[in-house]
Amino acid sequence: MRINNSGNLSVEYFHAYFRLVINTQNINKNEAKTLIFKRFFHDDPMLRGKATYTNFEKAYDTFNY
Repeated sequence: MRINNSGNLSVEYFHAYFRLVINTQNINKNEAKTLIFKRFFHDDPMLRGKATYTNFEKAYDTFNY
């Protein structure tokens, strides 16, 4: 999945990304969070802005798979 750099990424976007990563990497939710955080934010939560990071956290908190 391509990473969109142009705007705030939604909770739904991150839900879809969590599903994709979990299914393709055969990992659990916590491992997926670590992987996605590194891919999207390069260990800097504010790299893509506060709204995107907040949506990432909400997606993690509400993701049920």
